[in-house]
Amino acid sequence: MDCPTSYYLRLRGRHLLLAAAIPFASCKKEESASGPPPPPAVSVVPASTRPVDIVRSWTGSLDGSVNVDIRPRVSGYLQSRGYSDGQTVKKGDLLFTIDPRPFEAELRQAEADHLKAIAQRTKAEQDVARYRPLAEKRAISQEELEHSIQAHEAADANVAAALAVIDQAKLNLGFTKIYSEIDGVAGFANREIGDLVGPLDSKPLATVSTVDPIKVSFQVSEQEYLQAKRKREEVGKPEVDIPNIPVGLILADGHRHPQPGKLVSISREVNTYTGTFELTAHFPNPGNILRPGQFARVDAVMGTVNAVLVPQRAVSEVQGAYQVAVVADGKALIRPVTVGQRSGTDWVIETGLQAGENVIVEGLQKVRNDTPVEASPWTPPSAPEQPKTEGK
Repeated sequence: MDCPTSYYLRLRGRHLLLAAAIPFASCKKEESASGPPPPPAVSVVPASTRPVDIVRSWTGSLDGSVNVDIRPRVSGYLQSRGYSDGQTVKKGDLLFTIDPRPFEAELRQAEADHLKAIAQRTKAEQDVARYRPLAEKRAISQEELEHSIQAHEAADANVAAALAVIDQAKLNLGFTKIYSEIDGVAGFANREIGDLVGPLDSKPLATVSTVDPIKVSFQVSEQEYLQAKRKREEVGKPEVDIPNIPVGLILADGHRHPQPGKLVSISREVNTYTGTFELTAHFPNPGNILRPGQFARVDAVMGTVNAVLVPQRAVSEVQGAYQVAVVADGKALIRPVTVGQRSGTDWVIETGLQAGENVIVEGLQKVRNDTPVEASPWTPPSAPEQPKTEGK
């Protein structure tokens, strides 16, 4: 016979189990009554088409359009410097002076040698004038007369040589003053006052660069070069070595240089290591804002095409591949696409999408491939209003 206490405990346990099961039963009834969740809401926009400029860009390095290494033509000690580092100079401005005293002494020596040669020539002339009548009277031999004539001719040659030495001494003296050969910006001096300098020095005294216009060098792949050539042939443009294509320049801070540039040269061969051609362009540079050594982006419009475009926010990147979500028959379809260049806030789609197809712009994170969605037209956000400036 059961104990009254154990009977009471079994009865109480049954009541507790029944009370715990009642809420679960009610939840199942509510779930079955509500049904599956509604499809996610997304915003779509049809892919559009419009003419788009084909823009190509490359990394370029800036350099002077003309660079001149300033080197001494004679050896000597630097006596003075006529410019400040980074200063704008004109052609003919004095940059450096080498101690001229040794060269002045050489010039005086050369002039003295010239006078000596003139005196020797005068003596030779007098000898010939004196020996000629004596030879006619046979007072001296014909051989002595010929020797005097030869001595006179040698004296003439010595005078001419002395004049050449004077000219060279004047040149060397002039070379002690080193002038700028071009208009431009003078770089930092590599030698200081008092240094011994000469023509065989490994480094120049300084470098002067013409920076207006400034030169930009950039590399173009062999494929891009051939494509550009073929496109020009297709549209019937004349074949020229250097096409007249305006080029732009985007600086390191993201600003575009206000002056367009012009192509000036294309290398004669492909670099076998990089597979590229080197192109150079000149850009006007008023105020010398651009300087050699800077890096910038060079771009050029290579043509115009009718392109398919979608907002950039409609394109997602997954492990280096690009894709968009298209709504068709109420379902979202994930498509891989090939993207081109950006055009404003849009992105050019080269392959994988047709014009007029509805592309999901908002709600991409909520959709899966081949699942139902609730699509509505997307409204582009309006540009924020500029705050009004109150007058003081």
